[in-house]
Amino acid sequence: MLKRILPLALALCMLTMAGCKKEQDRLSVDKGSEPSVVSETKPVTYKNPLTGVSGISEEKTKNRPVAIMINNISTAQPVQTGLSKADIIYETEVEGGITRLMGVFKDYKDIAELGSIRSSRDYYIDLSDAHDAIYVHCGGSTYAKAMLKERKTEDIDGLYVNNFYRSKSRAKTMAYEHTLMISGEGLTNAIADKGYRTTSDKAQPLKFSADYKKGETDAVNIKVPFSLALSQNPYALSTFAFDKDKNAYFKGQYDTTHIDGETGEQLCFDNVITLECKQNVIPGDAYHCLAVNFTGEGKGLYAADGKIREITWKKASRTEKYTLYESDGVTELVLKPGKTYIGIVPTGTEVSYS
Repeated sequence: MLKRILPLALALCMLTMAGCKKEQDRLSVDKGSEPSVVSETKPVTYKNPLTGVSGISEEKTKNRPVAIMINNISTAQPVQTGLSKADIIYETEVEGGITRLMGVFKDYKDIAELGSIRSSRDYYIDLSDAHDAIYVHCGGSTYAKAMLKERKTEDIDGLYVNNFYRSKSRAKTMAYEHTLMISGEGLTNAIADKGYRTTSDKAQPLKFSADYKKGETDAVNIKVPFSLALSQNPYALSTFAFDKDKNAYFKGQYDTTHIDGETGEQLCFDNVITLECKQNVIPGDAYHCLAVNFTGEGKGLYAADGKIREITWKKASRTEKYTLYESDGVTELVLKPGKTYIGIVPTGTEVSYS
């Protein structure tokens, strides 16, 4: 009987001692002293997949982007509003030597005004699809309309959606076609009305890292000419001036600063990229629409931090996303985290820098 009692008494004693130790630890912490072991949990940070920049919420990382066709004709300047909020801006030519912009936005719901919205071209649909974006436009070329129907692209068309509106202030100084706008709230409601998917987990074509490779050739001033086929003096010329203090490129065009008409901010970018591909007027097309052959592979330039270097691109087909590489065509290009401008220019275009 005694043999059975002793182990039980010993176990009770050990439990009592353990309880006393926990109470002492609790009292020690209550008095302000540190416990003997402290476990630290680092806060989770989320990055915007379109910029590689931290600080976005987990929910917003899952937002499906929108890609918005933006007017860029000189007679409607300053025409763009909300464009300073874009994560990525594409620029390439349309008919008559003018260019059109396409802004890609991850977080657009609270933007007061976006526009002016212009019509679609089929090669911009390829770029929008590369980001798994909802495509926003107003009408389009014959080729664009056919592609939207064939691909069953989830788009918001200002010709058929009531959430767009005409800016009365713009109508006082601009032609009617330069006045179509939409708010972030209106766009959000239009997407909800359509029942489109609003989240995306698909890989994006651009890769970012704080350990990106820096260039060696100076590029404090960059000039990207468009529409050289029409004359020696390009109608559209995008310029970029590097600001050393802000470590970013500030954009200009039409011999002045390129600003967001709503905020007055000059557009600025951490990355400036130009990509060359074959472009030509489609033979026999009554409206002189362009064929932009952004498939296969080609050359390009990448500038960041006031430095520039040669790169290459590859795109297996029109429906697949493109990939950027270093000049060797093998090593995938990693960009500086931040906003990116991408100009798609005709093969052989001389992009100058100094």
